Amino acid sequence: MSEKADEVDADSEKTPDTGEDDGRHDAVVAEGKSSPGAQSEPAVSAGHEDKAEPGWYPDPNSPNQQRHWDGSAWSDKVMPAGTAVSTVRRSPDERKAMLAQQVQQAVGRGLRIESQSDYQAVLVEGKPINHTLHAILTIFTCLVWGIVWAVIAGTGGEKREMIVVDEFGNVQHQKLGKV
Repeated sequence: MSEKADEVDADSEKTPDTGEDDGRHDAVVAEGKSSPGAQSEPAVSAGHEDKAEPGWYPDPNSPNQQRHWDGSAWSDKVMPAGTAVSTVRRSPDERKAMLAQQVQQAVGRGLRIESQSDYQAVLVEGKPINHTLHAILTIFTCLVWGIVWAVIAGTGGEKREMIVVDEFGNVQHQKLGKV
């Protein structure tokens, strides 16, 4: 394999072969759902016998994302392809402005602010499920409503997301799950 084939692609932040950073910043990191055991490790070029270095690589399951490789397994952290992690420290005012912008975008998508501090916010989407009402309906319909209740419980409810702006101005989105 030629050395040219091992060079960093201009659209990716790091490759398994070199681990070079392309200098872009303001990554958006989100926690994704995946089974690390079900994914293969990053490709290592011929002639390299050691495993790929920890870093951000193209997600094996989604071509428009990057997933973090910790050196031995894929993590749950993902970010859009073509973004990089900033290493330049940001002032507290810049970080607060970045969080305010992210919260404003989330509210525009229909999320509600549950709590917020200077550099992080917890947002909620959806409405709580009234389990008492569904239990009563299930009893009165001789358990037929239980099927509807199971579907609503599985797909509905409140979903939480946390947005954090770190000291370098990197915006991280983390799904906190349903309640």
